[in-house]
Amino acid sequence: MKYKILLSLVTIVSFSQALELRISKGTFNWQMGMPFMKADFDLDTNIYSLSEQHNNFGDSNLYYFYNADIYKSDTMDKITTFVTKPLTQEVPFFGSFNDAVEKYTSIPVPAEYKIRGFDLNLGIGYDLIHTTQGVVGVGVNTGLSLPVMKMTNMKSSAKLTYSLLKNTETTIKTYKLGPIIHANYEIAPNFLIYGSLSTGFQTGTIENDWVKSSFDVDGSYTTLDLGLRYTPYSSTKDLGWIRLDPKLFITAGYSYKKWSMDDEKLNAFNIAEFSSGGLFTSSFDLSYLYIGLGYDF
Repeated sequence: MKYKILLSLVTIVSFSQALELRISKGTFNWQMGMPFMKADFDLDTNIYSLSEQHNNFGDSNLYYFYNADIYKSDTMDKITTFVTKPLTQEVPFFGSFNDAVEKYTSIPVPAEYKIRGFDLNLGIGYDLIHTTQGVVGVGVNTGLSLPVMKMTNMKSSAKLTYSLLKNTETTIKTYKLGPIIHANYEIAPNFLIYGSLSTGFQTGTIENDWVKSSFDVDGSYTTLDLGLRYTPYSSTKDLGWIRLDPKLFITAGYSYKKWSMDDEKLNAFNIAEFSSGGLFTSSFDLSYLYIGLGYDF
């Protein structure tokens, strides 16, 4: 994963005409359901981003955009709900977590969690409205998401109930594609409000230590970015064969990203009590306020 992230960042920096670094702290919400467990909790997360909200190719209406997030949380104690198999039950359970709760006893188990990951959105678009005060453009967004969730130190009662590993890791790799809309407007000299909204499809794979093999998932994603940009310095340099308009700018805003995975049937688990299938659901939300510093070459 580190090589994919490094290659993506190097490619962005190499071809970009503008570069903005964002620093933020937000909340990563994780929801996951398997036939034997269910989790829903928030983790405080640090996010570092490289971003360009909207930048035209020269004087044309064509533009490009990108956003690359690297995020990581501290380890936090959270509660996971497990279902226990009665000693008199000998037939493996088939079905969803909600069905399991009706037949088995659920137990809350404290465990330590942490999240790390990488999310990339990039694409091109065309300005339907392009004036000196603002733009409205539509484009195509693509990219990839690589969240990794680690769980450690589960309660001994859960370890005795299941053949659980002391540490488990859930790795998701998805690719996305969908439309996006951008808009910005100069509300005062050197002050610009901006926003973008994208939604679309995603497809990829999920790997977990409790599942005997990785499996394919399909789902959807949504991204939202709203902010204010202040440009304290700008100039124009005519070199004869090219004109440069360097700008130094500061941003502040809000970003929200959501990934949803559809229900998927699994063939087998590494846990004896549920060795013959079930349903898997998962969704992730990342929301944060940010401040940024950028330079337009």
